[in-house]
Amino acid sequence: MINPDALRQLIETVGARWDTVGYGEGVEGRVGLGYSPDAMELSLSAREVRAFENLQTFLSTSVMEEPAFAAVPGMPAPTAPPPAMDWRNVGGQNYVTEPKDQGRCGSCVAFATAGALESAVRLHRNDPGLEIDLSEAHLFFCYAAAQGRNCRTGWFMTAAMRVCQQGVVDEACFPYSDQDQKCDLCQDWNRRLTSITGYTILGTTAEMKAWLASRGPIVTGFTVYEDFQLYAGGIYSHVTGGFLGGHAVLCVGYDDQRRCWICKNSWLGTNWGEGGFFRIAYGQCGIDANMWGINGIAATP
Repeated sequence: MINPDALRQLIETVGARWDTVGYGEGVEGRVGLGYSPDAMELSLSAREVRAFENLQTFLSTSVMEEPAFAAVPGMPAPTAPPPAMDWRNVGGQNYVTEPKDQGRCGSCVAFATAGALESAVRLHRNDPGLEIDLSEAHLFFCYAAAQGRNCRTGWFMTAAMRVCQQGVVDEACFPYSDQDQKCDLCQDWNRRLTSITGYTILGTTAEMKAWLASRGPIVTGFTVYEDFQLYAGGIYSHVTGGFLGGHAVLCVGYDDQRRCWICKNSWLGTNWGEGGFFRIAYGQCGIDANMWGINGIAATP
């Protein structure tokens, strides 16, 4: 276990830009991880290498040709991404649903994916106030379980995106709990599905920023080290501590001036980090090796 006071001193010594919690305020042993890349995805170590390469490209390129993606309904696509973007505040409107708590189950991929789908529906309907709460349990205890996954093994992003094309029910149809359970959908589940048209894997910083600037939040994964469990705020970068595993989160924005991504976590709801969110520096821990974006909404109840 990392001593918070020693970590705080080390953060100051190396000039990191984040704050740590005090004694007893970390989440060690109280939260789950669960991003476990399959053979078709980059390993966690390969993600860290790719993210570093993407950072070098970003830093060495003063003017980048940004991919042109279609705008969300009612919002024109910018010719180039703005220097900062945050889907929690677009003209005073919030398209991001509230952070949840995955508990001690390795179901983070389901939470990140459901969060992306919820934001995509708000954007599809051009209704930031839309009440929508999709079922992480359906994603994890039905789809992932059918693929042999459970709370101990975790899941991977591409599989989660694929099953979203079949559809996800609402939370009330299959509520979540942080332990393995049988797939137990409500009686009329097949009339309560929200599905997507497809997904895109984004491989460069330019693509990720362009997507975020015009199409919405995107799913990503990164390596969690021990010090991240003591994050309280600021722009995280790995300082010390051993490897814990992979974690999936929802990237909701970026800030070029501060060189960081803004992400929604699934630990303790709004009682963790910056109200359930965190900022992480470009190139850190594999966060921006690649990300997964939802192409569009196919159907909603």
